[in-house]
Amino acid sequence: MHKINHQSLISRSLFGVSLINLIPKDHPKKIILDKLPWDELTTIAKRAYSSDAWKDKPNARIMIGLFVWQSLSGDKTYREIADDFTFNSLCGYACGFTEMEQRTIDHSTLIKFEEHLGEDNILAIKDIIEKMAVDNQPPNSKGRFSGDTTVFESNITFPTDSKIMESVRLFLVKDIIKQFQETVNQKHRTYNRVAREEFLDFAKKRIVGTDQIRKATKKQLQFLKRNIAQAEMVMAALDQKIADGQSALIGKADQKAFKKLKTKLATAKLIYTQQMQHYLNPKESIVERIVNFHRPSVRPIFRGKAQKRTEFGVKAFVSIMGRALILSKTSYNNFYDGHGFREAITDMKSKGYRVKEVIGDKGNGGICKFLKENNITDGIEKRGKRTKEPPIPKKRFARARNMMEGGFGIIKNVLIKGGLRAKTDAGDERKIMKAAIGYNLRYAL
Repeated sequence: MHKINHQSLISRSLFGVSLINLIPKDHPKKIILDKLPWDELTTIAKRAYSSDAWKDKPNARIMIGLFVWQSLSGDKTYREIADDFTFNSLCGYACGFTEMEQRTIDHSTLIKFEEHLGEDNILAIKDIIEKMAVDNQPPNSKGRFSGDTTVFESNITFPTDSKIMESVRLFLVKDIIKQFQETVNQKHRTYNRVAREEFLDFAKKRIVGTDQIRKATKKQLQFLKRNIAQAEMVMAALDQKIADGQSALIGKADQKAFKKLKTKLATAKLIYTQQMQHYLNPKESIVERIVNFHRPSVRPIFRGKAQKRTEFGVKAFVSIMGRALILSKTSYNNFYDGHGFREAITDMKSKGYRVKEVIGDKGNGGICKFLKENNITDGIEKRGKRTKEPPIPKKRFARARNMMEGGFGIIKNVLIKGGLRAKTDAGDERKIMKAAIGYNLRYAL
């Protein structure tokens, strides 16, 4: 999987070329890498090896170096990082190598390391880099924070009722019914071709009326109800086969994959229930409504912006102090901005950061009383006409808001290109934390 000469981390061969002499001393990335507490980061990286399930464990110093390099390099894929490890001298320097040599690593090793490392340990790495970034700011910036919420959008199609029901139906037919019906000696008429034609006929129409929408929805609900019943019969028969000790009959799917199929079937039934409820009572709101079958945690987050009124992804509260970025809260739910600001201030105080002044927009007006109780200068933009001069000059407020929006632009357009593309909720969380680490490495250290 990987070929690494661990001796090159501490010694040089007779004809080796020193990386320290090869890389210029004033190179920006080399300066950043020299500042990092590698011993502390390597100790955290070793926690990924606590499980015995991963037998082929590479050097922890190399893996944490690749993790930092990926965060520092922007939105690079694991395959690109594996190529950098082979050809890029700066990447080798980040991994602790002292000389040029032939080295290779498989991209799957990086994926496995990050999964075993876990969200808690990545959060610990983020806090270390974040603390260094905060301490590196000039004295006049310390204690002055500007905060706001933003949405890191998931890379999903825009959800509609017809799309989500069609995706559920196709999954049930292809991955459960047709995959296992012969294994359990069953034969089902799925009406897959007819249902697909009905969906495409409706989806191709540019202008549709309410009656047409309800008619198409009713047909899709009927197709989906039939396929759910068929999938339940297949899964029940598979359960019985496994209970009788015939687990080999499920073919390529192992026990873990079989559990995932059960989870998917439960999600499909919940989507059918919600869609039927919406069809019978269109004006009734549905709590925790699922908008994407393969990513059921994603929720619609209403922002009210002119370009995009509703976004789908992870809502995060982010604070900026000088050039340092502090990621405080992430959630798929549309939490109130004021509550996010309050939690962020409490979190920063628990980390030992001094908080003497905060700046925020009108959406954070609910924390003014909290700021007064904690003797923090209130820089929250007020609604309506001001009766007296604000405590923070307009130029400083505008400068802080511009830096806030600029930070959002860098994270979304440089460090997370094309939205969150992970297949799991944990993958999205890791990606956001790595973007925060990369921002502080590139702009705050």
